[in-house]
Amino acid sequence: MGTIHKTGCVLCAQNCGLEIEVENNRIVKVRGDKTNAKSEGYICRKGLNIAYHQHNADRLKYPLKKVGDKFERISWDQAIDEIAAKLKSIIDQHGPRSFAYMGGGGQGCHFEAAFGVRLMRLLGSQYQYSALAQEFSGAFWVCGRTHGKQYLHDQPDVNNTDLLLIFGWNGMQSHQIPQAPRRLQRLSKDKDKLLIVVDPRVSETAKLADIHLQIRPGSDALLLKAMISIILKEGWQNKDYLANRTSGFDSIKSYFENFDARAAVKTCELDFDQVREVARLYATRKSSLRYDLGLFMGRHSGLNSYLIVILQSICGRLCVPGGNVINGHMMPFGPHTDERDSKIWRTTATHSFPVCGSFPPNVMPEEILSDHPDRLRAVIVTQSNPLRSYADTTAYENAFRRLDLLVTGEVAMTETA
Repeated sequence: MGTIHKTGCVLCAQNCGLEIEVENNRIVKVRGDKTNAKSEGYICRKGLNIAYHQHNADRLKYPLKKVGDKFERISWDQAIDEIAAKLKSIIDQHGPRSFAYMGGGGQGCHFEAAFGVRLMRLLGSQYQYSALAQEFSGAFWVCGRTHGKQYLHDQPDVNNTDLLLIFGWNGMQSHQIPQAPRRLQRLSKDKDKLLIVVDPRVSETAKLADIHLQIRPGSDALLLKAMISIILKEGWQNKDYLANRTSGFDSIKSYFENFDARAAVKTCELDFDQVREVARLYATRKSSLRYDLGLFMGRHSGLNSYLIVILQSICGRLCVPGGNVINGHMMPFGPHTDERDSKIWRTTATHSFPVCGSFPPNVMPEEILSDHPDRLRAVIVTQSNPLRSYADTTAYENAFRRLDLLVTGEVAMTETA
């Protein structure tokens, strides 16, 4: 028998506790750590398969330098010295706007972000490109406007809620809260609680639901506006909460008055009476809400996030037990980068701004191929593989060929590497 070590899984943001058995410096067995306060022994198939990623035959173990059409192994000292010298030369000649860091929070090492961002800032740049700006930018921007900081994100208080309303999240498969399958199953089996799912698919989570609204894809914003309108018309809103814990509601109230909620619900291909009942339950119960990629990556991502905050606010469900709460964190997703602040950079070619510190990766090729004197000329890519992860592979290939320096940090020889 080998030696047992306690550690954590890094293959999603939940970081479930693991116990790994090691023999001859290799992982031979993995199980959930029952003493972990967060995961309590829960583990999914990704965590069970970490040995595959650690000991994969294609894993890179040494620095490789492109020489002609081939890669040659070099020492760590040579790699660090050459990268540092080249970066210094580019920035001395073209300024800090010529450098960008693409990465941060990639699965495999969340702490990589802290070092990458620190290097970027020490070199005088603000250009961090991250997948966060592909899926979360709308939600994080709304958090900045409503919670005060773009890194203050609310989550459902699942342990204390009586009703969980879900939009576009299949937690039975994708997790995103600790022990998601266990918690959803417990909620579903509790006769005193309700699980309501809004999803075009009959997903694994929808199958557990007490109510499933099988919405027409892309019509979530209409449904949310209809629910808000119904709640206000029926007088189900939390008037004390609105008066004492919110501001500015009177300036937007007219958006929902004289709104044809029936027509909106019909467009969503849903039953009006059922939607009305969901609105009543959410407004009158100790309720919470969770949404994910179904809305983040949808056509009206930012609008959906804004409407959800309005729905939560009129029902008094933000920052209250059993509702949606803002949890503490060891380190935030990123900084608060309000585009109205003149100190926050915008990109030179597309005039894009960052949200929570991250610029949208899909504009990077234009920022490299631009003729602007402050165009990007050096990029360090870590745990991203943009040629596979982001839109328009051909544009990325053409752009990266124009760079004076491209450094990739990957566990395998990816398309980008």
